[in-house]
Amino acid sequence: IKTTANLQHPHILPLFDSGESDGFLYYVMPFVEGETIRDRMNRDKQFPVGEAVRIATEVAGALDYAHRHNVIHRDIKPENILLHDGSALVADFGIGKALVAASEASTTVTQVGVTVGTPAYMSPEQAAGEELDGRSDLYALGCVLYEMLTGEVAFTGPTVQAIIARRFVYSPPRVADLRTTVPEVVSQTVERLLEK
Repeated sequence: IKTTANLQHPHILPLFDSGESDGFLYYVMPFVEGETIRDRMNRDKQFPVGEAVRIATEVAGALDYAHRHNVIHRDIKPENILLHDGSALVADFGIGKALVAASEASTTVTQVGVTVGTPAYMSPEQAAGEELDGRSDLYALGCVLYEMLTGEVAFTGPTVQAIIARRFVYSPPRVADLRTTVPEVVSQTVERLLEK
């Protein structure tokens, strides 16, 4: 929390405080009126191309800032990107790292290669429990942008294991093939973000 509280960026939702109560960890963020990208996709399925690109650009700016401060999000997904007055706010920054550290410090459970994240959006290296850098967040952003533009999740499956395995052997259809109004340069950007 101390690390992420120092992240001052217009597209990062700030963290004010944290603590423990009755064995539960908590953190405090400001209340934000608006909705998540997930809420919006549940209602509209696809975003207008220009809006999706603008939102992804704002999120990429927040990620760039955090990565330059040695903070990796580890759980970029539609539920962690809030839309406030049309602008993107990335929430839960660094919480994944704190959870990994807490699980590794636990004396009751021994875990090797702890993986924190959401299967449909995590990078192959994150799914494999490997060391991460900022590229893992960019991969997840590519998954979110893919879904905003096509209305489809890039990697799906009947189980968590199947979803994770799919990203190692499957490349989703090109965005421009699923939605012909998406400019080729945008489609290529999504492909680059989703490179293994």
